Amino acid sequence: MFVNSPVFACQTTTPALVRVRSPARLHLGFLDLNGGLGRKFGSIGMAIDSHYTELQVSRSAQSTISGLTESAPQYPRLLQIQSDFFASLGQHIEAKDQTLSIHIHQLIPEHAGLGSGTQLALSLGHALCQLYGIDATAEAIAQALGRGKRSGIGISSFEHGGFVIDAGIDSRSSSMPLTLMRLPFPSDWTVVLIFDNSQQGVHGSVERSAFSDLPAFPRHAAETICHRTLMQLAPALLSNNLDDFSEAVTEIQRLIGSHFAPIQGGQYASAQVAKLLDYAHSLGFRGVAQSSWGPTGCIFTTNPKSAQALIQQLTEYSATRADEFNHLSFVAAQCDTSGAMTTTKQQNI
Repeated sequence: MFVNSPVFACQTTTPALVRVRSPARLHLGFLDLNGGLGRKFGSIGMAIDSHYTELQVSRSAQSTISGLTESAPQYPRLLQIQSDFFASLGQHIEAKDQTLSIHIHQLIPEHAGLGSGTQLALSLGHALCQLYGIDATAEAIAQALGRGKRSGIGISSFEHGGFVIDAGIDSRSSSMPLTLMRLPFPSDWTVVLIFDNSQQGVHGSVERSAFSDLPAFPRHAAETICHRTLMQLAPALLSNNLDDFSEAVTEIQRLIGSHFAPIQGGQYASAQVAKLLDYAHSLGFRGVAQSSWGPTGCIFTTNPKSAQALIQQLTEYSATRADEFNHLSFVAAQCDTSGAMTTTKQQNI
């Protein structure tokens, strides 16, 4: 028997197979990179329905990973996630019971600013918890697997989906990011994503150096972002006001992008994506952004029809400069409001 359920629904039987699907997320900015009040980072973001990580896990006589090749960058990460799991949440499980069959159905694009690493870790971590009957929250799984060190958007997207604002981490403790708000995202609003398939966003050691080596983020800029978020962006979501939302997002992005420009090469990581964001802005689309380190760009529109019309305009504009823009692609996305979902094949205890 197969059972579909939200990711943290109570399970009364031990599953023989667990399949998890979790959504990509957009990271639209930090509240406070200054940290002068004791909390640092604080993130703004949302789950989206255009890309998912989907995998299934079952017990097996021999450990296997299928659905991707050993040369794929995610292959060693899957092995590391398993190792970290059995060294933490699953440390009581005997070695003879640790052999698994993992199959990958789909993956979020890597280093595109969509939170692929966190969703891979949480999806596999949650599947293993279900498989071995371990009761653990998404936060506990993230902490055990080394995720959520700065942003909690990926964790909240996994748990519930939606639009999320978190309060970052308390620099005086080892706590995980604290969720402040989960807001309704208007169901018609649609995001046009611009992908630069020729490059990846900043990651790894360069990303870690960025947070440690850049000058202190100006306190007045952090105050402006918090003001915009509390008094413009959040009310705009509640009142279905795309103009105010767009103005807030674009200003927050300007402040964050200027700070990270020395690391990512400008306001945006991809010069070509930047040109198309400027072009969309000139067409009257006021809400433009880069998700996380990019290079993926985001343009907020009123509905799916408007998004498709914009994609057509961007496609036609790109065609006039094919040599420059031939590595770009466009996708329309809406807010995922469900978060991760599990499918289990049950066996009686």
